[in-house]
Amino acid sequence: MPTITNEITVKSCDKILVIAVGILIFVGILMVYSASNAISYEQLGDSFYYLKKQLLWCCAGVAAMVFAMFFNYQNYRRLTWLLLIAAGVLLLLVYVPGIGVRIGGSTRWIKIGGFSFQPVELAKLVLVVYMAQYLSRKSEYIRNFRRGILPSLVILSVFLILIYGQPDFGSVILMGMVAFVMLFTGGARIHQVVMLAAVASLLVCYEIWQEPYRMRRWLTFLDPWRDPEGDGYQIVQSFLALGSGGVLGAGLGAGIQKLHYLPAPHTDFIFSVIGEELGFVGSLIITILFMIIVWRGTKISLSIQDRFGNLLAVGITSLIGFQAAINIGVVTGSLPTKGITLPFISFGGSSMLISLLSMGILLNISRRKGDRVQIDL
Repeated sequence: MPTITNEITVKSCDKILVIAVGILIFVGILMVYSASNAISYEQLGDSFYYLKKQLLWCCAGVAAMVFAMFFNYQNYRRLTWLLLIAAGVLLLLVYVPGIGVRIGGSTRWIKIGGFSFQPVELAKLVLVVYMAQYLSRKSEYIRNFRRGILPSLVILSVFLILIYGQPDFGSVILMGMVAFVMLFTGGARIHQVVMLAAVASLLVCYEIWQEPYRMRRWLTFLDPWRDPEGDGYQIVQSFLALGSGGVLGAGLGAGIQKLHYLPAPHTDFIFSVIGEELGFVGSLIITILFMIIVWRGTKISLSIQDRFGNLLAVGITSLIGFQAAINIGVVTGSLPTKGITLPFISFGGSSMLISLLSMGILLNISRRKGDRVQIDL
């Protein structure tokens, strides 16, 4: 069994990161209510339904973030396999009748009693922890494909197959991107990462080609106006929302596209509502806030001497940054349509809870400098 000794100097957490996340949460609460109040009143008789649920999950998420901020991130190194098993079991429960919930053609939720949860959100964070633990522990072998990279890819592939079967192709691509960044940062040879990226790209192209609905999404991405009432409906409505917002927007709550025109206005396409109601300026501010998170996360990763903490910070920063970039890319027509939420802003309890927990871990890493960790195998 490995023994771990730490010499740690604790400092205050990254205040700029806290402020950026806090502003995003506040804007998210406002926009979830603005985007959902009309449809929730019409469908559920309560215009505050989604707002109340979002506030509840925000409170739970902030509590998780505060806990993680004071919980030594080194403990995750020892808990890695326990976390992997827990995440794997939850992903398997999705396929159990009576527990897994099917919505919109996908089985991505588990529901026990009145509680529902999306296991893939936890699995993404756990895979980041695993990759950080593995790459830091096997750093001397990482430039050797068979002894270094391959074992981690086996574990990663098992989880991605479980996620793919839901199906959740977007999360598979997201985690693949995060894994490549972590492998590169972890010391893998550039030609190894390029070869893996090439193989992954071929697999993605094959999956798009062999699945008709994915192929239609790709063709729609290339020309959204070829079928504006059919396959191109979502992105065309998003364009109309963003375009009508102009520079300063129509005003908070004054958007039109959220009223039965824009699909999923409070979840996947909430950035379109932001563009319509807060305009280019509001959209730019949100984008800058995510860029600040990436900047601070990168700074934290570079400031920590411990390899595990360094890679963990890289993985969490990449996860939040890529997820935000994909969501914004989809609603602006820069990427094909995928069901990826906007962190801290989109309605969704699982995403909010895990995103804030991730920020808590990153803040804990930011509170430590001069870490010296010795691992005796």
